[in-house]
Amino acid sequence: MAVPTTDLRRKSIPVEAQPPPLGPHVRLHQMSASQLPMHPDLDPYQSTSKTAQPSLSSFVSSVLVEADTFVTRYLPTVIKVRSSNKTVPPSNATVQLSDYTIPAQELPAEARVSGGEPWFTRSSLHENDKKAGTADWDEFEGALLDKHSEHEMDYTPDVFDAHHVLGWSEQLEAMGRKVDDWEKVDMDVYEMAHKMPPPLANRVFSVLVVKAKNTTRRPPSLIVVQIPLEIAKLPLALYANGRHKQDGDTAQKKKDITMGVYVSIERCELQSSGRTKWTMATASDAKGNLPIWLQKTGIPGAIAKDVGFVIDWLQKKRTGGL
Repeated sequence: MAVPTTDLRRKSIPVEAQPPPLGPHVRLHQMSASQLPMHPDLDPYQSTSKTAQPSLSSFVSSVLVEADTFVTRYLPTVIKVRSSNKTVPPSNATVQLSDYTIPAQELPAEARVSGGEPWFTRSSLHENDKKAGTADWDEFEGALLDKHSEHEMDYTPDVFDAHHVLGWSEQLEAMGRKVDDWEKVDMDVYEMAHKMPPPLANRVFSVLVVKAKNTTRRPPSLIVVQIPLEIAKLPLALYANGRHKQDGDTAQKKKDITMGVYVSIERCELQSSGRTKWTMATASDAKGNLPIWLQKTGIPGAIAKDVGFVIDWLQKKRTGGL
């Protein structure tokens, strides 16, 4: 895919600093089940010809490379820093907040959304140590890579459910959980349910979660990618198909909901300086009666708070407070 001509006209930016092409997967546009690798629970929604579906290894590799390239090479060339020293106790690392809206015409045609993609990012540097205000690399891996969605529910106050819909664990286990130079590879579909203050309805986001770590390249890194997915026709879904109204096991889960969409990338790398660089980038639309302009005002603060939530959760785990 060629670099958009609008980018090529940026005379002040050297050719080598031009942002790389945008991929079709890690987008705010919802993917459909028919675009995913073969899975027995998706048979009614996928082609009867196995050759029509992407192989699991090629799909996972495409998503991971696309997400890694986007957050390490694309966003740094276009992002606009809004704040560089936000504090979020109990973390002792300051957070840098940035944003950039990708114009609709620059998005891949097959994944284009009206109004473009409003991306918000945060970045923080953490001392690699098991002590107050920070965490070491193993703790970050345990919190963000292992059981990512379940842990997000554990440390985020407004997430009240992380419903596992289906996964490719058996197939990936047979592959040694390795794809190219990625290891600890996993891929699952989740419905993430968030409480909203009245009179707003709770929000639920259906996402494909692809995650892995890479110790072959330097610096070592881990990455978690969440891609919006349309699963309203899947019987295994709980919220997207309305089944929560009867089958929810708590009053909270039975409440009316609005389906929203979000895409996100979380990436950590262990730098030679001995610090962990933690980057998160997201674009979202909570839908319903919340206009995009209003949503945008709250996103920077919300994603910054997550740094404090994770560090607080890790400290409590470390000291036996959980």
